Parts: sequence; C-alpha cells; structure tokens
Amino acid sequence: MKILAIRLKNLASLAGPFELDFTAEPLASAGLFAITGPTGAGKSTLLDALCLALFGAIPRLSNIGQSRVPEIDGDISTNDPRTLLRRGTGSGYAEVDFVGIDKRRYRARWETNRARDNATKKLQASRQTLTDLDSEQILSTQNKSEYKTMLEARLGLNFEQFTRAVMLAQSEFSAFLKADDKERSELLEKLTDTAIYSQLGRRAFSKSKEAEKLYEDLKLMATGIAPMPPEQRAELEQHFSEAQQQLKTQQAQQRQLELKQQWLTELLRLRDEHLSASEQLASAQQDWENQSSQRQLLGQLERLAPQRHLFAQRHRLDAQLSPLSAQIAEHVQRQNDLQARQTGLEEKLLAATSALELAEQQKKTAAPIIGQAFEQQGNLTQLNKEVQDATLHAEAAERTKADSQAALNQLLDQQRLLDERLQSIAGQLEKSAVLAPLSKAWTAYRPRLQEAVKLSARLNKGREELPELEKNSTRAEQELTDRRNALQGLYSEAQVKAEAVNAEIQRLGQLLHDNRQQHSAIDSLERIWQRHQDIEKRLQDVELQQQQANEQRNKSIASGLQLKTEHEAAEQALKVTVELLQRQRLARSASVEELRAQLIDQQPCPVCGSEDHPYHQSDALLQALSGHDDSEENSARLKVSQLSEKLAELRAEVTELNARLKQARPQLDQLSEQLQKLTPELEAHPLYARLLEQPEQLRNDWLSERLHALTEEIATSEQRQRLLLKVQQDAEQLQQNVQSARDASQHAMKMLDDQQRNIALDNQAFEAALQEFEPLLPAESLSRWREAATDSFMQLDNDIAQRLEQLDRQQEEQQEHAERARRIEREQDSQHNLEQERAKQQQRLADLQAQQLASQQRLAEMLGDHTSAEQWQQQLETAQEQARRAQAAVSDDLQQARSELIKLATGLESEQSRLQALQQEVAELDQHIYEWRSAHPELDDAALEVLLGYSDECVSQLRQQLQQSEKTLEQSRVLLQERDKQLQQHQAHHSDVTDAEQLTAALLEAQKLCAEQEQQCADLRAQLSEDERRNNASRELQEQIANAHSEYLRWARLAALIGSAEGDRFRKIAQAYNLDLLVHHANAQLKQLVRRYRLKRGGSMLGLLVMDTEMGDELRSVHSLSGGETFLVSLALALGLASMASSTLKIESLFIDEGFGSLDPESLQLAMDALDGLQAQGRKVGVISHVQEMHERIPVQIQVRRQGNGLSTVEVSN
Repeated sequence: MKILAIRLKNLASLAGPFELDFTAEPLASAGLFAITGPTGAGKSTLLDALCLALFGAIPRLSNIGQSRVPEIDGDISTNDPRTLLRRGTGSGYAEVDFVGIDKRRYRARWETNRARDNATKKLQASRQTLTDLDSEQILSTQNKSEYKTMLEARLGLNFEQFTRAVMLAQSEFSAFLKADDKERSELLEKLTDTAIYSQLGRRAFSKSKEAEKLYEDLKLMATGIAPMPPEQRAELEQHFSEAQQQLKTQQAQQRQLELKQQWLTELLRLRDEHLSASEQLASAQQDWENQSSQRQLLGQLERLAPQRHLFAQRHRLDAQLSPLSAQIAEHVQRQNDLQARQTGLEEKLLAATSALELAEQQKKTAAPIIGQAFEQQGNLTQLNKEVQDATLHAEAAERTKADSQAALNQLLDQQRLLDERLQSIAGQLEKSAVLAPLSKAWTAYRPRLQEAVKLSARLNKGREELPELEKNSTRAEQELTDRRNALQGLYSEAQVKAEAVNAEIQRLGQLLHDNRQQHSAIDSLERIWQRHQDIEKRLQDVELQQQQANEQRNKSIASGLQLKTEHEAAEQALKVTVELLQRQRLARSASVEELRAQLIDQQPCPVCGSEDHPYHQSDALLQALSGHDDSEENSARLKVSQLSEKLAELRAEVTELNARLKQARPQLDQLSEQLQKLTPELEAHPLYARLLEQPEQLRNDWLSERLHALTEEIATSEQRQRLLLKVQQDAEQLQQNVQSARDASQHAMKMLDDQQRNIALDNQAFEAALQEFEPLLPAESLSRWREAATDSFMQLDNDIAQRLEQLDRQQEEQQEHAERARRIEREQDSQHNLEQERAKQQQRLADLQAQQLASQQRLAEMLGDHTSAEQWQQQLETAQEQARRAQAAVSDDLQQARSELIKLATGLESEQSRLQALQQEVAELDQHIYEWRSAHPELDDAALEVLLGYSDECVSQLRQQLQQSEKTLEQSRVLLQERDKQLQQHQAHHSDVTDAEQLTAALLEAQKLCAEQEQQCADLRAQLSEDERRNNASRELQEQIANAHSEYLRWARLAALIGSAEGDRFRKIAQAYNLDLLVHHANAQLKQLVRRYRLKRGGSMLGLLVMDTEMGDELRSVHSLSGGETFLVSLALALGLASMASSTLKIESLFIDEGFGSLDPESLQLAMDALDGLQAQGRKVGVISHVQEMHERIPVQIQVRRQGNGLSTVEVSN
C-alpha cells in the first residue's frame, strides 16, 4: 500500500485547493520529508484529510463524546467530520490517490457542501466515491457501506489498522515501556484492539455471580410455593359445586322480581304521560281563546289587502314631488350664475391677448444682445480650462520638487544611521576578539565540543540516578522478603499444607460428584412419587364427581318429567282461554257495535228477533269487559312462560351434567393409563425399596430430609473447593511475584554496579576532552564547563554565531554605504533641474489669469442684471409661454361656461314637464282612495295607518300562527285519548302488584343474595385456580432449580480460571501472547534501526526487559534506556505493531507525529539516524516536527504558513 497524492479544499484553516503529489518532484525522490509550520497552522489537518478521504472519519474526533455544536438549522455532533468544513464556505473535499494491494491505482474522495453551495444554507450529508484510475471507472458512489467494503478490500487495512500502521504515534509506546503490568496490559489492549478478552473476563465473573444469585433466589422462591392437600382440594370442589347450584336458584327468583318491577315502572311512566297530555290540552285551549283579537285583526287586514297598493303608490309620488320642485329651483339659480360668469370671462380674454403681444415684442428686441453674450461666454470657458490646466502643471512641478527633496533627505538620514551601525559592529567585534581563533575553525571544533557535552550530560545523569538505584536495590530486597511471607501466610490462613492442596481439591471433587449423583437420584424419586400420589388422588376425585353428577342428573330428570306435565296442562288452559276470548271480542267488533247501537230496549232484534239485548250497554261496561279478557289471557300466558323457563333450566342443567359425565370418562381412562405407566417406573427406581421401608405417613418427610441433608453437604464441599481453588490461584500468583522480586533484586544490584563503573569511565573521558580545548578556551570558562557543560556549550555556540553574523553584517553594511553615496549625488543633480521647471510653470499661470479677468468684465457689461445669457433668454421665453397659457386658459373657461348654459336649459325644460305629470297622477289616486274609504267608514285615519303599517310578511306570520294554534289544540285532544287508552290496557296486567316499596325491598334483598353468592363462587373458583397454579409452578420451579444449579457450577469453574471483577486476569493471560508477538516484530525492526538492543518478556507476566548484545546479552530494565534509545525502542514497537496490523501487506508510506523537541542533541541524532534507516528500507516517511535541526537535516519540506484571520497556505520546498 502506497499513498500517491493528497488533495483538499476548505478544510479547517486550509482554504485551498491544495495538492501534495508524491509522484512529482521534489517529493517523488525524497524518501524522508518534514511537515513544518507553527502551532495551529494546519499540519495535522493534512493527516486529517488523508483519513477523511479514505474512511470518512479522523482519529482525533473519535473519542470526544456526543456533545453538540450549533449549526445554521440546529446543531450537529462534535465528532461529525463535517465540522471540519471551513466557516464561510459552501463546499469542501478531501481526495487521496493510492496504490492498492492489487498494484492498481485508486482515488478515494470525501466531500460535503451546504445547500446550493451557499455558505448560509443548511449543511448537507457527506458523500464518498472510489474510482479505479487505471480503468477510469467509478466503483462506488452513494452507498457508504458498499464503499467501506470495497475500500478495505483494495487498501488492505480498515480504519483502526490504518491509524496504527500508517500514522504512528510513539507517545503511547513511551508510556507502554515505563508502565507496570496492569497499565501495560491496558495499553497493549488499546494498541492491538483486543478489548474482547477483558470483556470475557468481566463477563465470566458477572455471569458466575448472576448464576449464583439466580440459584439462591429460586431456592428461596420454592419455599413459598406449595399446593393444597388432596383432601382439602376435594372439599373445595364440593363447596364450589353447591355454591353454583344455589346461585342459579337465586338468579331465577331475582328475574321474577325484576319483571314485576319493570311493570310497576311502566305504570308510573304511563300515569305521568297521561297527566302531561291533560295539561297540554288545557294549555292549548287557553292559547286558542286568547287569540280572538288576533283573529279579528286578520279579518281587517284581509279586507284591506286589495287596496293596499293605492296607498303605497300615493306615498311614492309624495316622495318624488318634493325633491323635483327643489331641483327645478336650484337649476334656475345656476342658470343666472353662469350667464354672469360668461360676461366676466369675455373681458379677461381681451386682457390676456394684449399681454401675449407685449411679451413677443420684448423677446424680439433682446435677441442681438443675447447672441453677443453667448459668444463671450464661450471665450471665457476656454480661458477657464487653460487656467485650470496651468494650475495643475504648476502644482505637479511643486510636488515633484518636494518629493525629490524628501528622498534626498531620507538618503542622507539612512547614510548617517549606517555610519552609526558600522561603528557599533566594530565595537562588538573588538569585545569578542578573544573568540577569533575558535571562530575561524568553528565547524571543525563544534562536533568535538558536542561529544564533550554528551559525556557531561551522561555523567550528570549517572550521578543523579545513583541514589535512586541504591534505593531500588534496598527496596527490591525488602519486596522479596514481603512476598515470601505473604505466600506462607496464604497457606496458614487456609489451614492446608502447600503439597496437600491438589490432593484435597481432587478428594472434594470426587465427594461432590458422589453427593450430586445421590441428590439427583432422590430428587427424581421424589418427583415420581409425588406424581404417583397426585394421580391417585385426582383419580379418586374424578370418580367421586362422576357419582355426584349421576345422582344430580337422576333428580333433575324426575323433576323435569313432573314439570313437563304441568306445562302441557297450562298450554291447554291457555288455548281454551284464547278461543273463548276471541268469541267475546267478535261479539264486540266494530260492525256488531254499530248494529248494536241501533237496538231499542223492548224492541225485537232484526237479526235474532230477541227483545232482550244484554250487550246493549254503555261504553264503560264494554271497556271493563275488554280489560278483564286481556287480564285473563296475560295470566295464562305468564304461567306458560314461567313453566317454559323452568323446563328450559332443567334441560340445560341435565345437558351440563351429561357433558360433565362425558368429560369424566376420558379423564378416568387417562388417569388410569398414567398410573399404570408410572407404577413400573416407580418400582424400578433403586431407592424405592428404601422408601417403602419408611412408615407410609412419613415417606414424604423422609425424602425432603434426605434432599436437604445432601444439599447442605454439597454446599459445604463446594465452598471448601472454591476456597482451595482460590488459594491455589493466589499461590501461583504469589510464587510468580516471589520470582519477580528475586529477579528484580538481582537486577537492581547489577544495575548499581554498572552505574558506578560507567560514572568513573565517563568522568575520565570528559576530563580528557577538556584538556584538549584548554589552550582555546578562556581559563575562567573551564570551571563553568565542569559544572554546566551544556549551558557553557550553548553560550559559546551562541557567542560564536553572533560574532560570525556580525562579520557578515559588517561587510554587507560597508557595501550598502558606498552604493547609497552614489545615489545621493544623483539626487542632488535632479533637484536643480526640477527648480527651473517649477518657475516656468508659475509664469504661464499668471498670464492666463490676466486674460481670464478681462473677459469676465466684458461679459458683465453685456448681461447687466442677468446672471448669464442662458438665464436671460430663458426668462424671456418663460414670460412669452406664460402669457400664451393664460390666454388659452381663459378661452377654455369661456367655452365651458357657454356649453353648461345650453345643457342646463335643456334639463330644466324636461324637469318642468315631469312635475306636471306627477301632479296629475296624484289627483287621480286621491279620488280612488276617497271612494274606497267612503265604503268603509269604520276605519278612521289612525286605524288605517295602523293596518297599513303591517307588511305582507307580518300578515302571513299572523295567519300561520293562528292556524298552528288550532292544529295544536286538535293534536292535544287526540294525544289525551291515546294516553288514556294505554294506561287502561297496562293496568289490566299484574293486578296483584300493589306495594312498590315492598317489591323494591324484595328485589334489593334478592340482588344482595345473588351478589354474595356470586362472590362466594368467585372466591372458591379463585382458590381452585390458585391451587392449580401453585401445583404447576412447584413442578416447573424444581426443574428450574436443578438447571440453575448446573448452570451455576459451570460458570463458577470458568470464573475460577479467567474471571475477575475488572477483567484483568484474562486480559493479562491474553495480552501475554500479544506481547510475545509484538516483541517478535519489534526485534525484527531493531535489527535494522539499532543492532545493539533486543526486547524480551520477563520479570513478570507482562514485564519487558532490554537485552544489550554488546554487553554479553545482558538483561536490564527498560528504565535504564536514555532518551534517544527510548525513542528508538518506541519506534521499533510502533513499526512492530504496524507489522501485526497487516502481516501480509507491504506498507510503503508512513507518517510520524511525535514531539521531537523534547530530545537532547544526542537523542535527536539517534532519531535522525533511525529515520534515515526507515527510508533506506524503501518507505516514504513524513515527519511532523518543530525542531529546527531536523528542518536543516531534511531538505524536502511541506511548509504550512499562516496568512492571518485563520487562513493558512501549503507549499512544498526543497
């Protein structure tokens, strides 16, 4: 995998567009390049663009939480990569060209924009595309999941692998080297992305706790669930059956009482309706009588209706006559006014004509003088322009001379300052003359002094570390003693010898196995025994229920036969009653009633000839007979209905009993079959014989006691086994700790000896180096070199650099001094020529100003009081035009007045004719009205005015109101007759109901008894359901307890091996394998970077040691490495992780983001050598750094420069 190019636009501080082409010079031939720039300029944004184009995500936004930031249309998450879009821009993108694992070239692009690319609109969703550059084919566009799959297949890395294998951060590995086992396992887990092992360890621990809690909870729950004994169950079912039978009887009695109460309620309603109808009839009769005056008024209005239009027409004519007379008088006055206005306008027209002639004469007289004034104004305009140009030329000459003089003065000032700087430099060089010998050959002396500085730094560091190494040796010895005591205390606390732990664990395992087998056997025997006992009890209950149902059915059948006989007799009686009543009603039919009404007492009947007419009575008697007939028929029908209901109830009861008997037969067969199958299984159980040896009433207790005793034995053994397993695990850990402490103690003593030996050697070498430079260095500086060599070297290096810079600056200043002297001479010659040109322009300006003044005087004499010729001519034309408009306005007004006079005369004549016609029509109407009123003298003027005040709509409403009153009166009479008939018919039924309060009390008592009986049945039913639920729950719970115990044992064994609350036990085991693999890959890198060192796992489970191949493969702590050596080892670990991330992929591009500024000169030199080694392996390496020496060592640089206002540019320099 190789990166070919990076392109970006409008990301953070980089507006762009920018392109970094690694296939073009100078980046193409540079194996190592630096990314430089000030803090915050945008160096890391380049690496962000690389990740963004490939994966649509960046590492530094992946762990910042889910907070929100404001946006134009709301807010977005802070880890959304679209927040990198530069503010004030409408779109941006990141694009990367790379070579995939199939050796083909691809282009990955990420882009986002705002709506219509407007910086003030809503932010849109980002888009990613993948293009095959060799075939110019787009492989993926919109589907991000498809894009991710295709990119990872061609790149060979996913996002996590890419950020660990291509963009390396050694800071994590520096912490990794110095960490303890716990921290190292956490860092290694993070670096290798293998957090699954910690999760598995925590999960095993938590699952063990959950399984134990579930097992204990189920055992506690089992104590609260116990079914009802069989005898109590049978008694409860018997009570429930009796309660149901009693409930049915009480419900039948309640229905009879409810029917009677319904009849009584209906009677009260009919009486209320009859009373309401009587009141309604009385109200309607009173309303009709109160409307007599309204009926009289309606008669008068109907007589007036044919003549109403005459009075309306007379009123309309009066309304037209008055306005018409007033309008005629107004028009006569208007005619007089117009005639007077016409005379005045004719006089004004004569005056306006005279004024116009005068204005035309004045314009003609002034025309020659105005022409001469125009000519003089043109000459003056030309002179003004020439004066203006001459003024500009004179001012320009003056400015040029002033500028030249200012430039000359500036050159003289600069020359004076330069003389002062030359004197200052000479003084500074004289002060540093003692450094002249070193300055002349500083490039040769400087590396040798740097070596002396490194020796001094190493010597001082060794002296500083010596007290700490002595403390470490003492501390390691004490730690070894403490860990030995802890191991011995562990065995003492457990009351077991170290060599007997394994044997005790095996003995407890065998004991637990035997007890669990015996517990399982007794548990299965108990379940089979309980099932056998339950089936026998249920079989007895079903047989008893079947016997009771047979007896009840026989009773019901006998009662049904007797009830059927009574029902048949009641139906026969009903039939006879109905036939008799039909004959009686026929005798009272409508036609018979009409004939009967014609009979006369003591006269023969025309039909039968009898003189005795028994039915020739009053209507009241007939109605009484009809009511009696209905009462007899309803009584007979009610009896038949009651017997039918009782018969239906008995039939339903018998049907239910038959169904119960039918259901009981398969239950008996099923229970008998279950008992036959279960008996051989029970007899075949190995512990059944021992159960039969127990007394029959104590067998259940014997089983429970045996189960309880075995459960306690198993729990005790498990607790002891867990304790020993924990002791065994802790002992292994403590033994490892003892060995680690022993190794650490030996290592600390060896490091102390090595440190003392190295200090002596470094001190000898440093003194020898100082002696070489004693002739060149001042005597007083040698003591400072021994105390602070680094500061002394930095001061000396700075002083010599300043002296060399001063020499270079002196030479440059002298050259500049000679060049400026020549420029001063040229400026003085130019100043003389400019003075002559200025005087010439001033003279030309004075001549033109004199000509301008003479021309202005001649023009003023021609114009007189007028400001200009144009104004004079405009004034004359304006006066002429105003006179012409005044004449035209007077002429128009005169013409308008004449037209209005003609129009007004015509209208006045028409209005006078209309007035005469209206007066004639009024006279005719008055005659007709007089004749009609003579025929109706009862209507005086006041009454007539009142009648005429009623509109047609009011008359119609009065007529409808009177008609509605008559209709309401008739309807009220009919309604009263109907309600009276309904009341009499209803009273004919249930004549035995007389006391409403007694009936209500009886009904309430019956409802109360039914409710109590229903509650009793519900309680009994709930007890039966609860017992059934408990029985089922008890069986299921026992199975759950067995399963939960088995599950708990399995998780407990797993947790004892890998489980812990924080997951560190399994994490250390798993990360030990990862650490071995990482050390293997890191050592392969160290062979190429620095051949002296190798890494090795040791000291503890996740401990790291350094093997020094130049010291006989000596093993020592990683803390003994210097800063540069630590960097090399960290870099090797980072490269090793890259190899682990993709062991089959060749990565040709690396980007290293590391703080090189914290390294000393020696470590920086080692780091640079390591980077040179990386590019020698064929990799293109990019480094982000602020260190100036690295910038000098790396010629090819990508420079990110600030431009202000949050904007930066990117340039590639060589």
